[in-house]
Amino acid sequence: MRIAYIITWNLSHNDGVTRKVLRQVQEWKDLGHEVQVFCATEKKGENIPGVHFFIKDHVWSSPLAAIRNRKVYSSLCDAVVKYQPDLVYLRWEFHKKSLNKLMNLIPTVIEINTLFKGEFKRRSRENWIEFIRYWYYLMTHNKFNKSSSGFVSASKEILELGGYYETKKPCSFIPNSIPISENQETVSYSKPQSGIPRLVFISSGIQPWHGMQNLIELAKNSIGELEFDLITGFDAESLELPENIQIYSFLEKEEFMKVFKGSVAGIGSAGLYENGMDEASVLKVREYLAAGLPVIVPYKDTAFLDKELPEWFLELPNEAGALAREKENIINFVKKMKGFRIPLDDVIPYVGSKYWEAERVKFMEDVLNNS
Repeated sequence: MRIAYIITWNLSHNDGVTRKVLRQVQEWKDLGHEVQVFCATEKKGENIPGVHFFIKDHVWSSPLAAIRNRKVYSSLCDAVVKYQPDLVYLRWEFHKKSLNKLMNLIPTVIEINTLFKGEFKRRSRENWIEFIRYWYYLMTHNKFNKSSSGFVSASKEILELGGYYETKKPCSFIPNSIPISENQETVSYSKPQSGIPRLVFISSGIQPWHGMQNLIELAKNSIGELEFDLITGFDAESLELPENIQIYSFLEKEEFMKVFKGSVAGIGSAGLYENGMDEASVLKVREYLAAGLPVIVPYKDTAFLDKELPEWFLELPNEAGALAREKENIINFVKKMKGFRIPLDDVIPYVGSKYWEAERVKFMEDVLNNS
């Protein structure tokens, strides 16, 4: 297949989404498919092979931004048509007329990564901009649903609660994954000088669903018992944090792998309930597992559904304050896992990308064959 991957994102920033997209593209190429990425972004960094950038305005920056962005997305769609793909793979985007027109020309699979109605409804209470975004979503999202040829989501729950099965379009849930090579090694464990075990938490933003407040509450209640490394994708220096949290901002992978060495385990997103979700396949957890770190997961992980949980996977309730309430369970888990690294052969069946991306491509082929 010739696939056009459309995304609105800052791909010059090496965050979890950027790594995921570029990994997906490589996996699809390794399976023998041709892929080009068409990216609308407000910031263009260095050129990335196979990625075409289209510079847009921040939609709220001026009254003319929306008008200029229409032209940007029209240019993007024109470039996609010129590329002549067999199929378009669209990472979910707000409705745009040019994209909707493109979807009626070329079979399009939409990737869904969150329960949008729950997230936008919560955010609509923050300010008038988010209120408008929520109502725009309510008024327009069904147009995309009707034009789409199929949906692939990062969790089973998203398809069920988001009403995607009701569209009668092909649907598949495929958890997020990560490449793990045969000769890849886990990170070693370096005992911290303080002797107090450390946990790592990656957060690309301060949105409530990341669970930052839950992490801070746990940290405040465990001073002298646990220490934390907070790796952020934003400037966190203004946050008021307890003394047992160390901040690292904007680390590249090679740098955060060094932080992982001092960690007993990694913590997943701790606020999914804010978006009305109880299940996910969070990218940060894949990063931890690919390094061999045991994980603490305050929700149900899609890749582990209906399976007996391994000893290196601690599942906690998806509730406000759950991390602090479960402090004793966390400390007991940390004592048990201290110095342990998961053999990657045990990790691959859950989050290895070769299998899951082959499943994604198979779904796209099925959609194309039935379009």
